[in-house]
Amino acid sequence: NIHLLVKVSQYLCNFTETILRGLSFTSKDGYARVKASFPPLSAVSVCVRLQWDPRHENVSTVFSYAAPVFLNEFQLRGQIDEPKRNQDRKVRLALLIQGQHHPYKAELPVDEDWHHVCVTWRSSDWAIYVDGKKGDSGQGKARGNAKDIHGDGIFILGQDQDSFGGTLTEPFFGNLTDLNVWGEALEFKNVKELNTCSQLTNHSALFRWQDWNLTVHQSVQNVSATLNCPG
Repeated sequence: NIHLLVKVSQYLCNFTETILRGLSFTSKDGYARVKASFPPLSAVSVCVRLQWDPRHENVSTVFSYAAPVFLNEFQLRGQIDEPKRNQDRKVRLALLIQGQHHPYKAELPVDEDWHHVCVTWRSSDWAIYVDGKKGDSGQGKARGNAKDIHGDGIFILGQDQDSFGGTLTEPFFGNLTDLNVWGEALEFKNVKELNTCSQLTNHSALFRWQDWNLTVHQSVQNVSATLNCPG
């Protein structure tokens, strides 16, 4: 028992508690709109922390970025994957980039913990990271000659946009916090740093969670997000 207590103490000492403002999505109508200006992007990274509602098994949209000239520019989607025998349930995450839907592959645990998810894209490659580890990645051009992601778009949390800024579908159910957006493809070392709740002070963000520039639907509730950040 003493040995077990020592192990638990060592485990707890490796984490730092951080409390952030968060949002809880409990309605099919819930969404939050990011109030930021987006230029044409030759690269982009989006990082966020999620608690997935285990009761919602349909396809869910964590975020969608749509431009006036092209709706399906950049999305992160997920769906609970029914487990095989003696395995825990997991969410499978997939990126939709410039109209190309990649497979549901990267794994996100379905439990009561917060999980850190980062997605990165540039013309030559893309990646999904979960809790500081690469969950999926790919190469190649998404649309024709790998043009930039169009600017002047609308960034919505918790819904897909079937029209520009509207006709919202495939809602996300769960809690969300610490969304940040950069106009570059972050390196793996940057993602690992963010997973520990550190700030990237030498990278200029297009949107920072701490600025709270959001329009939030009335059904979305404010929550306090207590994060146990790995040291």
